[in-house]
Amino acid sequence: MRAAFMFAPDEMRVIETDAPTPGPGQVLLAVRAVAICASDIHIFHDGHSSGVYPSGPLILGHEFSGDVAQLGPEVSGFAVGDRVACEPSWHCGHCDMCRQGLTNLCRNVIFPSFPDTNGAMAEYIAVPASSLCKLPDNVSYKAGALVEPLGVGLHAVRLSGLAEGDDVAILGAGAIGVAVLDMCKLFGAGTIYVAEPLPGRQTFPAELGAEVRNSAAELQEIFEADNSQPRVAFEASGGPTAFAETMPLVRPAGTAVIVGIPEPNEQVFSARVPRRKELIVQFCRRSRNTLEDCVAMVAEGKVHAEEYPVREFPLEEAPQAMQAAMDKAGDMIRAIVTP
Repeated sequence: MRAAFMFAPDEMRVIETDAPTPGPGQVLLAVRAVAICASDIHIFHDGHSSGVYPSGPLILGHEFSGDVAQLGPEVSGFAVGDRVACEPSWHCGHCDMCRQGLTNLCRNVIFPSFPDTNGAMAEYIAVPASSLCKLPDNVSYKAGALVEPLGVGLHAVRLSGLAEGDDVAILGAGAIGVAVLDMCKLFGAGTIYVAEPLPGRQTFPAELGAEVRNSAAELQEIFEADNSQPRVAFEASGGPTAFAETMPLVRPAGTAVIVGIPEPNEQVFSARVPRRKELIVQFCRRSRNTLEDCVAMVAEGKVHAEEYPVREFPLEEAPQAMQAAMDKAGDMIRAIVTP
């Protein structure tokens, strides 16, 4: 099969390699769409993930959909040709976290594209059958790949305790920020404010009904003018100052949800703000129990994944797709590779 391997930081080549063989409980998936996440970009540019370095060439990509190509032993419920989306956080089911239902915090998690588990930027990938959900005919492969960031948005909104009518602030309008926006709308939020500095990424959130501004500072001016701070704010950009900028936006006794991966890892903020407001600062780790719900939401038209601004690249242009994802040009919120 053909696959896009990262050989070193900022170095990716598409080469021929052996297709994986599905083991017990696994299926071989013919990948049809794989979206490039910010965490893929971090690994690609830095050469590691949170200090974990690959021992050799690594295939990136964990937001994907495709067709069942082969069934491994002990697999039932699927047939060759089934169109599916995948939950890429493969939990063990046995550790203390899994026994509590906190599967996204599994102590033995296997995550494709995290060293040394190959991801989906290839023609084929072997995956646990338990991680799959069939796609209805009216859900495209593109939207199937975007179910993963949608799941992050759904998990974040569930963690926030958002109530119907609550005003919301969101920092960042990439795929995660837009997914949070989509879920906030579905949950019945009041006014949704979005801070996004890139002009190309401001149009789509506005089309979804958000009040869009260039920065958190501009949102703060609005809130201070009429004392209307939202109860919930989501940090979805991972920007260097975004963590510190999120908490001042929230009203007292509110909640700040940190969805983006803060960069740099060590953050500086004023403790006086969350202390005096008695804020809840809630971190969000990937997603939990969201796959089937998100597929149904897309199929029923309750969220707008089919409309998300994306740009598609064939597998042979995976290096160009990585560069486009880093450049963040235009209105594109995800580069999608289509093997």
